[in-house]
Amino acid sequence: MIEVKHLTKVYLHDPIFSDYSATFAEQKLCIEAPNGLGKSTLFRIIAGLDDAFHGDVLFDGRLQNVAQQVVALASDSIPYPEFLTARQLLQLTAKSWSCSWPELIINQLAFESFLDTRYGALSSGNQKKCQLINAMMRNTPYLLLDEPSAALDHASLEVLLAWLKQHPAQVIISCHEPQAFIDIGFVTQPLFE
Repeated sequence: MIEVKHLTKVYLHDPIFSDYSATFAEQKLCIEAPNGLGKSTLFRIIAGLDDAFHGDVLFDGRLQNVAQQVVALASDSIPYPEFLTARQLLQLTAKSWSCSWPELIINQLAFESFLDTRYGALSSGNQKKCQLINAMMRNTPYLLLDEPSAALDHASLEVLLAWLKQHPAQVIISCHEPQAFIDIGFVTQPLFE
């Protein structure tokens, strides 16, 4: 369970969150809100990638000083070095987080032929696959997927859904078309209730 308490986040002079509190208790959860209301920002804060905020994020009732150790995030809002190949990016993650090479999910997503392509040269669908593989390989207790179905082909979406259905971590996604995720047990929750 992830709890956000009294979150305030401001960009320039515009507040994104002002004394925002929410509890995300479902094991498989889809957060719904129109674009521009802060879903990606919230995910970066929960993942510990944005510390310019006030408030607390609790994991199973405890503050986590290094959220990156327990949360993996796949998001277009994370800048990847475009000059590195997909293989190099995944090798960095494997080495940094002591992960096994994600051969199975690479093969299931038909990504092996793109491993030696520079990240910046990948199509948007293959960039999404690389982001997903990069997050999923870490096997953290909390997995955040920002628009995981965006740019994915149908076969890759089916692989992702099958993987998520059996994945034991708490998985929180943002998605504009949640029906496929609802069909495998995800519960929807508005960002602002």
